[in-house]
This record gives sequence, C-alpha cells and structure tokens, in this order.
Amino acid sequence: NLTRQLLAFSRQQTLRPQIFNLSDIVADVSHLLQRLLGERIQLDVRHGRGLGSVRADPVQLEQVIVNLAVNGRDAMPSGGRLEIETRQATPADLTALGEEIIPAGDYVLLAVRDTGTGIAPDVLPKIFDPFFTTKEPGKGTGLGLATVYGIVKQSGGYIFVTSREGEGTSFELWFPVHQGSAAAEPAP
Repeated sequence: NLTRQLLAFSRQQTLRPQIFNLSDIVADVSHLLQRLLGERIQLDVRHGRGLGSVRADPVQLEQVIVNLAVNGRDAMPSGGRLEIETRQATPADLTALGEEIIPAGDYVLLAVRDTGTGIAPDVLPKIFDPFFTTKEPGKGTGLGLATVYGIVKQSGGYIFVTSREGEGTSFELWFPVHQGSAAAEPAP
C-alpha cells in the first residue's frame, strides 16, 4: 500500500478509475494511518452499511484519506481523536445542503474529523489554494489540501469543511453513487 501511494503521489503510476465500495478503501488504509498518527492520537473508524459503489481511482482516494489524516494529526500536537466514517447520504443530508450546492441524487459520504486546533475563519476560504500553508517554513508545501480538492473534483465529488477554533475540523466528501454495472468497465 505504501509503495502504491508513493508511486501515485510522485505521478509515476498510471491512475485508473474503478468501481468499488468506499469502506474497503478506508479499511485498507487504516492500518497505515495508525502508524502515521502515532500513539497520542486515537483512530476511530466507522463503516456504513449498504453503501452504494463509487467510481474513482482507489489509489487517489487513499491519498486523500492520508492527506486529511496527516493534517488532522498536525492539528493535534498534544494528542486527540481522528474519526473516519463512511455512510450513505440520506435525503435529509441532501436537503440540509440545498440543491443549489449539490445536485439531487444518491451519494456516499466519507467524513474525516479531528479534535484539533481548528481553522481560523479568515483562513478557511484559502485552505484549498495551491501552496497556501499555515505551517512554518520547511514544514509544509501547501499542496496537501489542494491535492485533496483536485482528486475529489476529478472523481465527480464534492467537499465541505466545517471548523471551530479549539474544537476541531470536519471534512465531508460526497461521492455520487455509480449507476451501472461493474462489468461494463473496459479491461486495462
């Protein structure tokens, strides 16, 4: 898994969309995350039941999860809890967002939440900008969240962030449920 992620990040691997269950990707990457997070951060993974399949590149989505987890870890220098959840979006979830933001349809949610320092309201609109970082020089490139945003958008998904200073940050990634059969995919 680590080798695949390094190849994808360095753009040395051909990326191919596949049809899969989002919970499977979270389960695969959670073993690596436990080591990345360290002993002071508790990892809580919750898998939803009966999720629809999504069509995306699983290696890219692993990179999304790793980037969000590492940012969460960095926001909790004294320790805390990182929660990763997959679930089927409900009609109430969609109504709460509003149809002008996201088209009606079936979605699978991937939420990554931390109990860290949170993001200041004046910084929040800039977090997906390439090369924007709040870290001191030499500690961050400002590409992590820009990469996350790009991968989610290329996968046909949506990303929403809520944060409160001193309480933590929550990233919700909405991916459309794939309508069709897995057998219709062309062979590599």
